[in-house]
Amino acid sequence: MKTATVITAFFLFALGGCASKPVPPDTATADSAQQSTASAAEPEATAEPIAATEQLSSGKTTTIKTSQGNIEIQPTVVDMASRDDPATPEDEAAEQYNDPLEGWNRAMFGFNHVAYSYALIPLVKGYEYVLPDVVRSKIGNAFSNIREPLSLLNNLAAGEVKDAGTNLGRFLINSTVGILGLFDPATAWFDLPPAKQSLADTLAGYNVSPGPYLVLPILGQNNVRGSTSVVSGVLLDPLRQITSPPDTYYLQGVDAVDTFSDRARVYEKLYQQAEDPYLYFRNQFLQGVKRDDAFSNQPE
Repeated sequence: MKTATVITAFFLFALGGCASKPVPPDTATADSAQQSTASAAEPEATAEPIAATEQLSSGKTTTIKTSQGNIEIQPTVVDMASRDDPATPEDEAAEQYNDPLEGWNRAMFGFNHVAYSYALIPLVKGYEYVLPDVVRSKIGNAFSNIREPLSLLNNLAAGEVKDAGTNLGRFLINSTVGILGLFDPATAWFDLPPAKQSLADTLAGYNVSPGPYLVLPILGQNNVRGSTSVVSGVLLDPLRQITSPPDTYYLQGVDAVDTFSDRARVYEKLYQQAEDPYLYFRNQFLQGVKRDDAFSNQPE
């Protein structure tokens, strides 16, 4: 199949679906209520650029306004110091995290910032300018649906048979009734919410430690355990199974831009506010990993 045919067909499906498929009433009502509440009832909840990092650092929830709506960010307060020294002040804990790859990480962080600022973020802005929110939402749905088989495999590896069944049901329903995943009737009509699972999640379930913090070129911040998901996602990407180059690369590019569009504005604002952007983003990421690991280790 020619590249132009693939891309054209994909966007025609998206546009046609948006015009012909009504949004479930409860979803439409909830979205409308949320938007009106955010704009009318909480005008002061949206953090100005100069205040967002201060609010997060002080333990307050902040809201970042983006082109796709308001994104609420909740801080996670986790002590990241090695508490071998009881005299370590609490406010110095994050800076004492052992970062053995800091030289590499800072170099890649700087490289990524240049790539984001001069390539990815302009692409995202053009992508958002050309396609309205509703179309971008359907495209995101389609790419999420394509990844359902990966979640299925990882849930099976983790012993989560029920969630694996959910992945299978969602993939079959959304690929057919949902028109190649553009819509999500599995959630709206069949009460099958997403059950995402990555290889890193599976390894965490087997108590594999996160390993050192690691910044990957273009792909961004992660750790050694999380990087296994990146590698497995590339090697087992379903797009590689159903398309061939160069079509595969074009679709993967659209997927990358669509995924990054959700956090491009947040990244820009937080980067500008942070005194040391590398430390700020690193510590927020590490806190999230500790929070998730602590939650997953809680007895059911």
